[in-house]
Amino acid sequence: MIERVIPKLADLARQPSDISELAERSFKIETLLRGDQTLELISLEATHIDNEQITPLDWQEQVSEAVERAGIVFVEYFLPELEENISRFHELGKYSSDIAAVYGTIADIAHSQNTPIAVADIANKPLYELYQMGLCPAVGAVAVASARYGGAFGKAGFVACQTFLCSIAYQSARQKGKHGIQPGLLERFTPDATDARRALTARGIEQTAQTLPSNASLLYIAAPAHVSRVKAMLTKDKTIPDSAKAVAYKGLVGLDRSTRIYSPTENGWELSANHPIR
Repeated sequence: MIERVIPKLADLARQPSDISELAERSFKIETLLRGDQTLELISLEATHIDNEQITPLDWQEQVSEAVERAGIVFVEYFLPELEENISRFHELGKYSSDIAAVYGTIADIAHSQNTPIAVADIANKPLYELYQMGLCPAVGAVAVASARYGGAFGKAGFVACQTFLCSIAYQSARQKGKHGIQPGLLERFTPDATDARRALTARGIEQTAQTLPSNASLLYIAAPAHVSRVKAMLTKDKTIPDSAKAVAYKGLVGLDRSTRIYSPTENGWELSANHPIR
């Protein structure tokens, strides 16, 4: 089971199929203004770090300049956390080695500039994979139970479950929804562990920003697929499906529903705060 934790995420790391997709996956720095605060977003494909079409040769210099402007750096992956919770992380192949190289470098940059790192990712434990892999069988079981129940409610439940499963299959086959770079319509109506991962990160960023000085800058570094969703969640009004999914995600017990803040020390990093995500 553990062996699938990182390879499962590799769906997002497949080689681009055309030039337009290549452009969407390129290294990018964006700026959002939230009142007096500045939020910088860096889209960085860890798996294409050696492909200069995707990531510029001076990406480390650009990241270093962004870190220097930031009061705190939100990252998609923080290696000490992954290594503590997923002991076989370094044995999971090239995808994990790319993550280790890139996000290890980002942590080193932050450490050298004495900048704290924050992480709100829930995919740092093998239990996340159970939620990711167990959703479809669970919905299928509900569909069977609904069909056996019969009546109008049973039929409605069966149809709803089948529609949900068809939506999941379509998005996977067409590389849309959570599998693509840009958010899609179906994705907004499809609760999913990956969507929960992004939603909780966006909320963690919001809560952390509230604790910073009004003129402070916050930097978020993640894969383009995550950055595009988090940006939308931070800038667009929440819909009824968004609110409904947020309630459902509170049922993801056993995961770190919090923002962990690590401060640089002489010996590495120290967990200095752990704020629950509300």
